[in-house]
Amino acid sequence: MSNHLHPDATRAAPNPPAASADALDPADAGLDTTQARGPFRAFRKAYRKARDWHCSRGCAAVVAVRFALTGDSGRFRSHGGWMVSRIYRPR
Repeated sequence: MSNHLHPDATRAAPNPPAASADALDPADAGLDTTQARGPFRAFRKAYRKARDWHCSRGCAAVVAVRFALTGDSGRFRSHGGWMVSRIYRPR
């Protein structure tokens, strides 16, 4: 006698849906979103941040190029020359 609240043990359970190949790609798992979206986005992010910190346009451009290529801007003067700052991707 079978209980209507519990499935019959003789029936096979349906297979779960398979995950797509993109979801299982380990190469994309370690990428930072800024790097994954390209160096132009990284450049814009660093340039905007350096300009917000009152760097000159030339200094901000150099900082942004270094950040876009390496992920670290290095140390630079900001806040009107009163501070030394650095923009980097956390690891």
